[in-house]
Amino acid sequence: MWTMFKGCSSLTSLDLSNFDTQNVANMYGMFYGCVNLATIYASDKFVTTACSYYERMFSGCEKLVGAVPYDENKVGKEMANYTTGYFTYKAASGIDAVSATENVAAEYYDVNGRRLNAPQKGINIVKRGNRTTKVLVK
Repeated sequence: MWTMFKGCSSLTSLDLSNFDTQNVANMYGMFYGCVNLATIYASDKFVTTACSYYERMFSGCEKLVGAVPYDENKVGKEMANYTTGYFTYKAASGIDAVSATENVAAEYYDVNGRRLNAPQKGINIVKRGNRTTKVLVK
């Protein structure tokens, strides 16, 4: 994730609530220079325990406010949380992308959780193996 969003000056908010970062080792400059970024949504899935390269992660993010307001002297991984850092809490949705290579029969549900025999017009919840996704049928 090294410099992943670096210099994205048009960003005002990011939703990273589905990012699972437990194995990420490099977040150096991840948000560096995101001068208009005010809100980063994250869940418990965003962790920095494996991260060993994290300098300047939030450098230049002067509008960023989460649990605490931005401090130019605190720009490392210690601020990548929603309790004492710059993130804002948002629960992960639990809906993931479905792999196109999965060979498991799909199960279809409406938005109220009722099982369907086939996809219907509108929003459908599709479960395939251990993955769930939303599908819009027109």
